[in-house]
Parts: sequence; structure tokens; C-alpha cells
Amino acid sequence: MDIDYLLFLQSLREQTNHIFDKFFVFVTGYGEMEYLLPLFAIIYWCINKKSGEFMFLSLAFARMVNGLIKIIACVYRPWIRDIKIKPLEKGLGTATGYSFPSGHTTNATASFGSFSVKQDKKNKYLKILLWGLAILVGFSRNYIGVHTPQDVVVGFVFSVLAIFGTVKLYDVIEKKVNADVFVAVSGLIISLLIVLYASNKTYPVNFIIDEGKVSETIYMKTADVSKEIEKKAIVSPNSMVLDLYKNIGYIVGIFFGWIIERRFIKFSTDGTTNQKILRFLVCYILMQLMFTVILPLIKNNGNPKEVTVPIIAFLKTFYILGIAPVIIKLMQKYGKE
Repeated sequence: MDIDYLLFLQSLREQTNHIFDKFFVFVTGYGEMEYLLPLFAIIYWCINKKSGEFMFLSLAFARMVNGLIKIIACVYRPWIRDIKIKPLEKGLGTATGYSFPSGHTTNATASFGSFSVKQDKKNKYLKILLWGLAILVGFSRNYIGVHTPQDVVVGFVFSVLAIFGTVKLYDVIEKKVNADVFVAVSGLIISLLIVLYASNKTYPVNFIIDEGKVSETIYMKTADVSKEIEKKAIVSPNSMVLDLYKNIGYIVGIFFGWIIERRFIKFSTDGTTNQKILRFLVCYILMQLMFTVILPLIKNNGNPKEVTVPIIAFLKTFYILGIAPVIIKLMQKYGKE
């Protein structure tokens, strides 16, 4: 049924002469961290620090669950499961890791959904718009052909649960001393355990044999997958686990940055509109310099991707939560705002 649904959308794309393709490729971008990080930054640095923290924590917990389920289920992408599925080429670059559940849906729901939860009841139209955008991102993954409906629905549901779990957790954090430290340390420990589990479990490996048939499934640890096997496998477990490592990098950056800022930096989002614009421009320009100068150096330093990918992801979220607040605090202290 899930494949039939994707084939229906595929047929719809062809019948409409691909008129909606660009729109849904654009929409699906709002499930990617590269699109979401500037949004998180402007909310956290300039609009509402508490809302920004809440969004980051919701995202961290949602991505943690998403990453763990992906490597437990090890579900192949739709076009691998059925050769009749022809995803849009422009969407393939964003289809990394295993298929179930959808990471883009998880990101969008955790981000826009958590921001919606922090809005006043009087902003009901904004709330509807935010939830609608999350749902639209999920649908775009089906339209593009890179996820099944199950992938999207489960990604959405677990993100909603993560949001409301964070609501309850945040109440505890605000009331009990050192609860924030417990949450941050627990998040880091769980992240480490997930990495250890991912690096030691076995993954399904299949090959194309005579007449295009798929071989029987064998199970291997990533450490046992040679370069030759990796090239011949339909799906390389090494590249699938690499997606998890990136995921964990983002999460660790969130927990580290959040607790460091909360305990030691304690910046304020107060200020005039002009001050906030200056604050955002300074921090954003420095962030882009880091993205375009420092991170490529890390990427190309010759170390394995298993090392560089999570470090780069870590620095992206840690900059927003832990480094930029220091810059903002200094600007406020020395009267540059």
C-alpha cells in the first residue's frame, strides 16, 4: 500500500508535467538543518531565548529517537525496495541514512511544532501555519519519492511526543536546582550509548546478483565491511551509520551549548530593534565564516568521515548555543549595542 501511494504521487508528477516539483523541493528544504539553523539562531539570539532553548531541546530529543529507530529498523529507501519508484533527482541529495522514520519530518515537526507550542493562544493562525508547514514538509518527502507514508507519520508522531515530553521536562528544569545539569549529562550519556550501540550492532547487507536479482541478506558490523564490500553493497551500512554520527554531533552540540550558556554565560535577548539587528548580523556573519572557512578545513584534514562529520555537526549547533552568546554578552557589556 505504501509503494502504491508513492506510485500514485509519481504518476501525478508526470501527469502535471512536474509543475509542482520545484515547489516541493523548496518545501522539503525546511526539514534540513542548514535551513533551520538560521531560524533557530534568530529566535534564540534576538526574539525569545526561552523559546529558542525549548526548540533546541525538543529537536535534540526528537533526533535522538529518530536516529535510534533508524539503525534498529534498518529500512531501505523506497526505490531500493521497489525499482518502479523513481524519486526526483533533486531530492536524492537529501535522502541520507535509512528510510524509517523520516528525518526531515522529524526536524520540521520538532522545530515548527515546538515554536508553535510556545506561542500565545491568541496567535492561533500562526500556530496553524507552523503545524501546517511541518505537515507539508512531511508530505513533500512522499511527493519527492524518498520516504513512504509510514516513514513520515512515525517521524511526525515521535516528534510530537518529544515536544510534549520536553514541555513536562522544562517544568522540572525551571523548578528544581541542578535539573538542567542532570538533563544535559543524561543526554550526553544516552548519545554516547547510541554511538556505541551503532558501532557494534550488525546491519543488513545485500548485493545485486545475476539477472538483477537481490542476494540473500547477510548481517555485518560496520568494522567488518571492507571497501570492496561497501562498493558492491546495494546499501552500505557505513554510510547509513555516518548519518547517525552526524545526528549525534548536532545533539551533543545542543546539550553542551545549552548547559554552558545556562550556567556560565547567561546572555539576554533584551535590546532595541537596531541592537538586535546588529547582534544577529555580527553573529550570523561570524557563523558563515566558520561554515565556509573553518569547517571545510576540518572536513578536508584527512581524518575519517566518522570523525569529521560529527565534529562539524557539533560545531554548528554549539556555535549558536555556546559561542554566539559569548559574543552577544561582550557586545552588551562594552556598549556595542
